[in-house]
Amino acid sequence: MTALNSAIWQDEPGWLEKKRQLATMLAGRFPHQDGQEQWLTVWRDQPKTAELATDLISHDGDYVARPLSQAVNEYSEMLQENLMEKAIPWQDGQLNAAHLARIDSGQFIYVPDGVKLDGPIKLAPNLSGTNPHHVIIVGAHSTVSIEETARLTNPGAVYAGTELLVGTGARVTYRQFNCFTGQRARQAVHCYQAQGSRVELAYGQDSATDVTISLYSFLDGQQTHWTADAVLRVRTGTHQECRPVLDGYGQGTTGRLRVWGQAADTEGLQLAHLTTGSGEPLDMAEQRNLVTLDRDLGTLLPADSWLKNKFDDA
Repeated sequence: MTALNSAIWQDEPGWLEKKRQLATMLAGRFPHQDGQEQWLTVWRDQPKTAELATDLISHDGDYVARPLSQAVNEYSEMLQENLMEKAIPWQDGQLNAAHLARIDSGQFIYVPDGVKLDGPIKLAPNLSGTNPHHVIIVGAHSTVSIEETARLTNPGAVYAGTELLVGTGARVTYRQFNCFTGQRARQAVHCYQAQGSRVELAYGQDSATDVTISLYSFLDGQQTHWTADAVLRVRTGTHQECRPVLDGYGQGTTGRLRVWGQAADTEGLQLAHLTTGSGEPLDMAEQRNLVTLDRDLGTLLPADSWLKNKFDDA
């Protein structure tokens, strides 16, 4: 039990070590998450260790960027309040709790209030761990674009979490096209959006492995908008599952999803309909475009899509 509850990073702050301990101790009380055994069984006999992560960014100035292992000390109060609390709550399920207990690498980005960045923040890390995690906090009325093309090389079962915490009236464009090379992967891109904020998400997946994709946002207040394009290509012999969920409320608050899916057969791609987690009414709409592998996926995407050239090797 001592090994399971120990800190993972050197000089890890006490609040994080205690939070990891609670996640381990209380996980059995939390709801079961679909398919969780595919990850938990693989992790059960693996020691929890800090993993090598290269090409994470550090930056000071109009925004702050740090490897998450450093940020938990330098921005301790901010992360104590936000790490796996609002966007990917650790109490929401047993797999989430295990992920918190095992976070081994990742990126922290903080954009203060009122900042408008001219160009995108580009992330292209190489991550070898089983549980990388990004925390991105964007202050009120800021405008930022982030592009991520990470390579995740652990040969086993990987849970990669991305939390976007978006302040009042902020505008965030988040684009992600990550490559997994292991046995299976879970990619969660979850948002918490304050009133009047807007998130535009472009998500692409083309890994030659089994991938479960969780897209989520909580839209907290009126005139809050989440718009997402997801482009999923399922290679022969692999499987992808995409689960898009929204929650929230407020006059004029909306969620929109467009999906382009490409697979050899219907069993290769499981695409859940956009729904609400709470069952409360929300203005949502989705559009699906499903094609076979003999089509050129890139040519089917809108001309201005960031994902358009990501599938050129079809």
